[in-house]
Amino acid sequence: MNDCATKIELIEALSNDAYRIRFAVDWKAFDPGQFVMMGIPGNVVFLRRPFGIARFSNGVAEICCKVVGRGTRALSDAKVGTRIDVLGPCGRGFRFPQKEEPAILVAGGYGIGPIFGLCEALLAQGRRCILYYGARETSHLLYLDELAKIGANVKCSTEDGSHGARGMIAELLEKDLDNIEKPSLFACGPHGLSKAVAEISRRRGVPAQVSMESYMACGIGVCLGCACKDADGNFVRTCREGPVFDVRELQWDSSPL
Repeated sequence: MNDCATKIELIEALSNDAYRIRFAVDWKAFDPGQFVMMGIPGNVVFLRRPFGIARFSNGVAEICCKVVGRGTRALSDAKVGTRIDVLGPCGRGFRFPQKEEPAILVAGGYGIGPIFGLCEALLAQGRRCILYYGARETSHLLYLDELAKIGANVKCSTEDGSHGARGMIAELLEKDLDNIEKPSLFACGPHGLSKAVAEISRRRGVPAQVSMESYMACGIGVCLGCACKDADGNFVRTCREGPVFDVRELQWDSSPL
């Protein structure tokens, strides 16, 4: 994990409220599922914001920034060349399945960022994978062009039926699992999606990992603001013990903290 001062090299709109942002870093590599804590330009907010790493190549990292408040709005409004501070790569990423096991990736909306990074890494190794991607409507489906370019097998659903199947992506996933031998599940998205994947995993005896979305203030495990409960009811830090967890490690009966 390194803390570096860098500059924004690219900002590009992916939708009305989501942006691709690239910046140079001094890492050698990252594990898909890891994240960065990024400083916000100006004096709009004090704390850094966490973003999943979508891509990394030749010393340049990419994150997907969805505008949800003052901090992300200020970041999306920044210009190329703006100086930023970046801490990363942070946390625990996905653990790859055995080579003979097909990887079934599941993303919901903005959760496509870390899942895209995982998909690209798996395909680069010649691994078998299928990506199930769901969102509320077509405009909320991001990285579709990039997924096509890397040859990803993508199955989509939207709640309004405007793209792919109508309904929730977990429903489409479960319909298909009967025809997939020895799958391993990898998910990132809203808590409801992670919980649905955990339930599918429990009911079918299928291994699953989820990247938990959580508010983070420090990203290094000090502030304890991102805590969730493990299977024994103890608190674990999303930023340090996660953000990727085996679903068996977590408690799913209570609401997220």
